[in-house]
Amino acid sequence: MPQSFVQGLNSKLCSIPPERRVFLLIAIWALFFGTLIALDALFLRNFFDATIGEVIDISFYRERTQGVLDGLWLYRDIQCESPPLIVYLMLPAQMAGGSEVAYQIWFSTFILLTSVSLYLALRRFDDAKAFWVALIFLFVPVSTIETVLGIQDEAIVFYIFILSILLAVIGRLRWSAAAMTIGIWTKFMNGFLLPFLLKAERTWRGRLILLGIVTGISLLVCLPFLIVCPEEFLSFPSYYFLKSGSAENPTSNLNIWDFLSMGGLDIPSWFFLMLIAGVMLLAYYLALRKDRTLLEGMLIVLVAFILIYPRTTATYYTLPIALFLIWGVENRWLGLRCFLIYVPLLLSLLFTNNNSVGEPFIDWEWGWVVGAILQIIVIIILVDSTRIALRKRNFVDRALAKGE
Repeated sequence: MPQSFVQGLNSKLCSIPPERRVFLLIAIWALFFGTLIALDALFLRNFFDATIGEVIDISFYRERTQGVLDGLWLYRDIQCESPPLIVYLMLPAQMAGGSEVAYQIWFSTFILLTSVSLYLALRRFDDAKAFWVALIFLFVPVSTIETVLGIQDEAIVFYIFILSILLAVIGRLRWSAAAMTIGIWTKFMNGFLLPFLLKAERTWRGRLILLGIVTGISLLVCLPFLIVCPEEFLSFPSYYFLKSGSAENPTSNLNIWDFLSMGGLDIPSWFFLMLIAGVMLLAYYLALRKDRTLLEGMLIVLVAFILIYPRTTATYYTLPIALFLIWGVENRWLGLRCFLIYVPLLLSLLFTNNNSVGEPFIDWEWGWVVGAILQIIVIIILVDSTRIALRKRNFVDRALAKGE
């Protein structure tokens, strides 16, 4: 893209008054996502259903949300492997009819909320750069395409996670702890932020308050289930410890482990758990060093988890990418990688049997090797992008350092 064009576009966008930039983000979101959803409903959905099969997950969304609306209990009456709040946060889509379009619109709304939150939280450090971060985030394929065409619910999860990180960055630690706890009971990975909150809070009294917030909200969420169906409720986290029935493989979704499993490398759950524990301990050791900022530390932890967790999906990459963009507005090559990483991810989908049809779309004898190579490319992009990001402080951390 010519330098003059970029500078001209930047000049026009920066000329928009700050109070109108949120409305511009909403307008761009409505136009882009509205067009994408309309194209999917009118043309693409029938083609995808006929060639690659229907989206499996939406049937689970409908079953669980409609069951709740009918007065049934999660875990006791409705089989569920997710924390409870994600189901309740999907109720508006089911109440709106439960169609694919209803879920697409509802999930896409959380993409908008994430974008607006990025802008409102980061604008105090640099209004123009914060606006670019928020604007670019609307078009990132791992969230946009997976949310609309894949109808994935992770947009809800990641909004809460990114919001809790942003609240911590701007010093609202107690609100961050509240958001993080709601996030934990939406998807457990939100808890990764807790050590950083405890580090950021400099007094033991403050840390006890943060832990009290986490405990209190957790009790409010869990107590009804502990009363009604304690055994079923306490057993659902087994999925996150790589167990979900005797026939369940600890690897699933779209990652390097999936392809190695296809090649015959069947790693037991206990080994994965030990590997995850070791890698995450190392990641936290590197992330919680005194010379690391919260954003740098969270980036290290999230990248480590996504690379090592054997049930990582394509949408999980939204989390580190949202952070990469904070560096990417000053490093275009790094920002470009946030888009390019989706290419090998998408291509690897052609060679996995972990899809809606249960067999690879390109069924070569050694197709799993191609898929594994594509996943290795993803790993290289992610690790090298992290290396580049950590070489230079982003505009947020520079501003925070000046204010200390």
